[in-house]
Amino acid sequence: MAQITVDNYLEKNFPNAESSIFRDLSLNLKKILEESPQLDPTERYMNLMAIAVTLENKELFQLAKSNLAALDISQEIIQECAEVAGIMGMNNTYYKFRSYLPAEVKENYSRAGLRMQSLGKPISGKQNFEMMAMSVSVVNGCPMCIASHEKALTDLGLVADKIHELARLASVCKGLSSFASARSFLND
Repeated sequence: MAQITVDNYLEKNFPNAESSIFRDLSLNLKKILEESPQLDPTERYMNLMAIAVTLENKELFQLAKSNLAALDISQEIIQECAEVAGIMGMNNTYYKFRSYLPAEVKENYSRAGLRMQSLGKPISGKQNFEMMAMSVSVVNGCPMCIASHEKALTDLGLVADKIHELARLASVCKGLSSFASARSFLND
């Protein structure tokens, strides 16, 4: 697979896009994926892959996959990056449900009772897995999971700027996915 650059991705998927909204979104994506001092290239594209699967955005997925391959990331780790969206989708949905309950009702749901063994010994390493879990939780909007993964990352020694960059990446990708939908709807 040939490496896809951010410019290639933007040109292919948003031909003739010139609005100020597109400029904001595209410049934010380029800045995070090409220049982020907080995330190294492997972290950028591992998180992009988990986010892309969460958003069901095949084009962002291909951008992430081609760059992870160029970085010589193993197929086993690439598979885990893609699959993080699944386990976190389950967790985010369940814990978001719990977050909506009043305090006096939450005690009725004291234990999730969901198998989550994959969280214990991830192939990509605890820090990378927690970073992807955080990114996916931001996209899925689960307050309990965001707080839990932010604490885990802080406990692992990550600084707030790095955690913030994960939230920014998730937010920009969500925006670009919505922008793509808007273009599709307008062209129907």
